[in-house]
Amino acid sequence: MGLLDVLARYQSRPNPPPPNVLDDFDRVSNELTADDLAPGLEDAFNDDDTPPFEEMVGQLYERSDDDMRAGLMNEIVNSLGGGQALATGAAGGLFGGVLGDLIRRRQGREAITARDMHNVPAREIERAAAAAKGQNPNIVQTISRFYARHPRLVQGLGQAAISILMSGMARRRRF
Repeated sequence: MGLLDVLARYQSRPNPPPPNVLDDFDRVSNELTADDLAPGLEDAFNDDDTPPFEEMVGQLYERSDDDMRAGLMNEIVNSLGGGQALATGAAGGLFGGVLGDLIRRRQGREAITARDMHNVPAREIERAAAAAKGQNPNIVQTISRFYARHPRLVQGLGQAAISILMSGMARRRRF
């Protein structure tokens, strides 16, 4: 069975997801690029049948190592105008707790590092992702591209999200 045959099973978005959806995703993610996976992940982030975007980002964050956590946070910060804008402008009030302290301490002059993110809890990232989406809806696409490079982590979102992702890719068939 070829790649297109696998994706064809998701064309009509099966509900419930097939029991082998994670195996199918593993196969597809090994054959396609992150650019091919990202739009499907964006579909999953935006779908009413999955948890809210910020909760899914929190799940991915919890499974990420500190380097990926820093990359995620830098994507969020940049989507809101960069660290300097956050540290000095009205958007700086969006972040509290450990994350807010970190942004204010850096005063937006430097990128957030893996070391910085080690003790930042997922709930603060969820709040940051929600705030970013409220101010810049394109953050969903940005985070989709970011995590599409890490399909093993994406698999942790569960069968429903992966089935939606696969359905989105099947509908697009740009590969």
